[in-house]
Parts: sequence; C-alpha cells; structure tokens
Amino acid sequence: MNWILTGIFLAGEMAGAGAIALPIAVRSLEFYFGLIFMAISAIMATYCGVILGRSWLILQKHWPEYRFHCRDPYAQIGLRSHGRWMKIAVDVVLNFGMFCCGVLLMVIVSKNINDAFKQFFKHNFDYCYVAVIVTAIITPFCYLKSPQDFWWAIILGMVCTLLAVLFSLGGVVNDIGLCQDSLTLPAFDVTDACTHLGSILFAYGGHACFPTIQNDMKEPFKFKYSSILAYTFISILYFPLSIMANLAYNENLGPSVINNLQIEWIQQSVNLLITAHCMFAVILIMNPVMQTAEELLKAPQEFGLHRVAIRSSLMLLALVVVETFPEFGPLMGLLGGTIVSTTSFLFPVLFYLTLNVLDKQMSNDNVDKSQREKPLKAVANGESDSERISLIQGIKETPRLELICLGATFAIAFIVMVVTTIAATKDLATASFKMPCYLRWIKDWPETEGPVTPIFCCGPYSNISLHKGHCISRRHVE
Repeated sequence: MNWILTGIFLAGEMAGAGAIALPIAVRSLEFYFGLIFMAISAIMATYCGVILGRSWLILQKHWPEYRFHCRDPYAQIGLRSHGRWMKIAVDVVLNFGMFCCGVLLMVIVSKNINDAFKQFFKHNFDYCYVAVIVTAIITPFCYLKSPQDFWWAIILGMVCTLLAVLFSLGGVVNDIGLCQDSLTLPAFDVTDACTHLGSILFAYGGHACFPTIQNDMKEPFKFKYSSILAYTFISILYFPLSIMANLAYNENLGPSVINNLQIEWIQQSVNLLITAHCMFAVILIMNPVMQTAEELLKAPQEFGLHRVAIRSSLMLLALVVVETFPEFGPLMGLLGGTIVSTTSFLFPVLFYLTLNVLDKQMSNDNVDKSQREKPLKAVANGESDSERISLIQGIKETPRLELICLGATFAIAFIVMVVTTIAATKDLATASFKMPCYLRWIKDWPETEGPVTPIFCCGPYSNISLHKGHCISRRHVE
C-alpha cells in the first residue's frame, strides 16, 4: 500500500461511532475547552502515530527479520525497547483490548440491525439470533491474512463514516433554522467532564493497529505522512459536526447526535451507515489478535486449516461474549479508559524514549554487529540485554524539546486515563445488565416501548420538532 491509501486506511479504522458522541463530550467540557482539548488530542494522536512509526522503522533498520511480514509488530517494538516483560505486557493489553473492542462493535451491529427491523418492518428480529448471523457473515473475511488483503473493507468503512458525518452535518444545518436556539454553557459537572475527556481521547485512539498496517506498506518510512493525513481527515469530520451540533441543539443535545436529527430518513441513514462501518471495522480490529494467536500456536503463514481453525475459534469466543453481555457498553467504558490510553499514547512514548537513543548508539557502531543480528528467539528469552538501554538513560539522552513533547503527551494521557477509569468505575457500579441470551428462559428481557430511535425535541423550551407529538424532551431522560 502507498502512503495515501494507508492514510485513508488509518482514518477508516479510527473514524466511526466516536464522531456522533463528540458533540456532547465537547459540551460537557464547556464547549470552548472541549474544542481546545479536541485539538490537543488530535496533535497528541498524530505525534504518537509518528513516533510509533519511527520506532518500527528502527526495528527494520537494525534487525533484518522485521523487513518481512511480522504477525505481532506492536509487541516486537515493546520487546526491543524494554525486553521480554514489556512484550508480555503489550501482548496482554493489546490483544485483550482489541478483542473487547471487536466484541463491542459486534454488539453495536447486532443491536442496530435488530432496531432497523423494528423500525422498517415492524418486526422484532431477535438480537440473539442477529448476533449469530452477524458473526457468520464476518468470519469468512477474517480468514484474510493481513490488512493488505482486505484494504477494500476499510475503504468501504471510511466511505460509510464519511457519508454518515456528511448526512449528520446536513441534518444539523437544517435544524439550526428549525430549532432557533442559541449556545449557552452548561453548569460544570466534574464526573461528567472526566468521562468525556476519555470520550474525546478515545475518538482519536486506534494506534494498536498502526504497526500491523505499516508493516504492509510498500514504503514504511512514509508512514508519518499517513498518520498526518489520517488525523487531518478525521479532524475535518469531527470539528464541524461538534461545533454545529452544539449551536443547533444547545441544552437538548443527546449522548448521540443521531437522536437530535429531526429529519427521520437522515437519522435512520446515519444509523445504518455507522452499522456498516462497524462491521468492516471488526475485520481490521480482530486481525492483530488473530495473528498473535497464530504466532503463539506456531501456525504456518500460508492459508490452511490452521488459520481457519484458529480464527474461527476466536470468532466463536467473541460470539459467546456478545451473547453473554448484550449490554457491553458499561464494561467498555472501563476498558476503553485504560486500554486506549495505554496502547495509543503511553506505550508509544515509552517505546520511543529508549529506541530513539538506542538507534543513535547502534548507528554509531556502539553495539557489535553480532549482537545486532542475534536470533529473535534469543532476544525473547532475555539473552540480548546489551542492545537495550534503560528508560532513565533514554530520558537523559533525549533532546530537551523532544523530551518535553514526550513528557507532556504521557502526562496528559495518564491523567485522563486515571480520571476516566475512576468515572467509569462509578458508572459501572450503577449499571444494569441484561440476562445472557442463553439464560433468557430464566428471565426474559422486558419489552421496549416507544420509538426505536427516539427523536429529542429542540429549541429554547424543548418543544420544537418536525414530528410534533413524537419527540421527547431531553430533560425527561436525564
């Protein structure tokens, strides 16, 4: 893949359902600070994408085995930067997090398809059966080896996201004239603000897939351009929607801007487009997990029964989780606060601090060539400590300006991770979960009443809508 296609690839992987939740996140942070924090998050995410790409280039420069297909590039960066313990930590955090993200997307897809049947056909196509069908549809595409083999899926996902945001923007612009509201700043709520700090950072996360995608590029050294292109593109989508939605709906803004869209066909189109994006995203997000499993089980690189068995088993496990936790959202708030911050911001900084200094030392032949070409197995067993440096040494030898950038990125991400995790833990304590699909014979789910996708009224008095008598006041659901 060239760097432009890779940039579109990255944007397609990151942009999606997070966009529709950003307007309320910006409002919860008193709008102006919310926009500033969005800009800071975009800069931090771009910077971390660039340094993560540089870290992979350092591995390819000094260790020839990384110039070919690698199943776990992110973990290998951890191995070469801090040793075997870091590789294990990365493997656990990365694969657990990616698996949970894949499960969450499958829950969203299953729920949205179920809701679409209720909306358009007035028929309840049970969520539990939809989940099985969705898994059966996605699984064959998961047999494709790596991102370079299913680039078309990510491009389609990107198109779906682009159309969803453009439709949303069109609906919001139409509603500005209808609602005739004016922007007011909400009362500041600490818990709400902490939760939405994580929402904004989460919307710019997704770095866990970056090394896997970079490894499939024709010219990996151009990955920095791909990162810049990707984040420029998604910022162009995120900022106008966040600003215009706040101007249009003000106090009536819901957790998802979809519920505020007054034109029903736009509302349903955005729902379906986001659903399609999530289906395509599952293929990419689950791929690193599947490749890691194949590496652990020493499966051959070529397509065969090993790949089919391993990847089918992982999708079956994902289905079991989807059927067990139909309301997976409360858990994901907790997981997202820690895993996205760690893989997208904290790990890249820790890796680059040591690898950048190590690169300079090895380039100056301070490390013997025989050490540099030691087998990967020897490094994994901790037999090659001479070609690693400590974190303290990395901090001391990093130029001051670069150290300030790295330190600020790490500090902001760490603080957001802590406060978001605390807020998510509190939310989890009061969350209610549905009975697993396979235990519904004990206690079935209650029937839902009202519209599948409710429309919030708008205007200064929450009494304006294109659907009089069919909209609900946002204040009544708080």
